[in-house]
Amino acid sequence: MSHVYEGEKFERATSRESLAKRLAINKAYASADFDGWLMERLAVQPGEDVLDVGCGTGAQTLAIAKRVQPGGSVSALDISASSVEALTEALDEGDPVQAVVGDMADLQALIDGTFRVTRYDLAQSTYALYYANEREAVLDVMKGALNPGGRLAVFTPQEPHGLVELAARFSTVPEPVYDSLRFGAEVLAPWFRAAFETVEEHHFHNRLAIPTADDVITFYRATTYYEADAESDIRAYVEAEIANKGAFEYEKNGYLAIGRDGK
Repeated sequence: MSHVYEGEKFERATSRESLAKRLAINKAYASADFDGWLMERLAVQPGEDVLDVGCGTGAQTLAIAKRVQPGGSVSALDISASSVEALTEALDEGDPVQAVVGDMADLQALIDGTFRVTRYDLAQSTYALYYANEREAVLDVMKGALNPGGRLAVFTPQEPHGLVELAARFSTVPEPVYDSLRFGAEVLAPWFRAAFETVEEHHFHNRLAIPTADDVITFYRATTYYEADAESDIRAYVEAEIANKGAFEYEKNGYLAIGRDGK
């Protein structure tokens, strides 16, 4: 397995239950509509074939599946069997999606031997690629699977991230968390500029205002940087912030790179 996490942290990073908690709280309290922001920039069109790498429970897959119809398709993969199961359960009849369980490290083999569609107008990965140990190898495969004029898009978190900063006050945050926040600037930006004639870079600005300590802790427990010994201190800090300001507020931003060759 090529994932940067193992054991309990791997489960929190990939399981459908943890992902559902993070998505629900993000959606409830975010200052910006991430799904709308991303779909506007991906600009998926009817008839396009799309590769979704690290699809999770289908936050992007399901939206893309509606936009590629009629005539298009989505080929999706995720390392978590429970997440792919959740995605499959959420599909409507007729949605042109093939979702498989697979490691990003095996992407080329999955394209060659498993997916029915093997060339793509868009290859995209959202909140996922930084989990792979060999990120640039995965990017190379995604780019190599594009149709002429196709585009590659990757979204990743970006500093500042207020909840990570809070966790670091009371515990040791795993290095892969900081690595994910640097991934856009240190890996994606230079790779895209070298790989494509045309590169778009977009910055997603978002602020969460969570009014209850229980929701903050629910989110924290679903992260890869959760530490049980720090929970009571973090809860106390959050409760004080809510008493003073009405909500616990923090930034949670992101970076999107889109590359294409030619027009």
